[in-house]
Amino acid sequence: MTKNDDSSRNETATPTDAVDGGGSDLDEFLRLLGERRRRYALYVMRERNVEELSVLARRIAAELAGATPDAVDETRRKEVETMLVHADVPALAAAGIVSYDRRTETLSLEHLPESLETVLDACATIDGIGSDEGRTPEETSNDSD
Repeated sequence: MTKNDDSSRNETATPTDAVDGGGSDLDEFLRLLGERRRRYALYVMRERNVEELSVLARRIAAELAGATPDAVDETRRKEVETMLVHADVPALAAAGIVSYDRRTETLSLEHLPESLETVLDACATIDGIGSDEGRTPEETSNDSD
């Protein structure tokens, strides 16, 4: 019997409903954090709260390449910036996490729910953010630039 054949099934709670009350922000958080650019944007935004789009794109491109921001070429920075503007920022803005001022090309961290911050912390550990392991002293000192 398929789901459509049994109309009473639509009114029956699923095991997921019983566990999470019918819905969970976790699914949305994992969807948002599934893209590395978004995670890296949030890592930076947690540090600085407000960031110019071009600076954020350069920092993300550097992290993704395992390089310093100064080593990122302009073409790669623009590629990351384009993806941020057309995919990542709208997703984060729709979730109410960031706002984007097109006039000043500035992103602001609006609201980072505690549960999302917990998931983001776990991601940071896996991504090696906040860890100096495997990094040269020069790379570590450049993080504060």
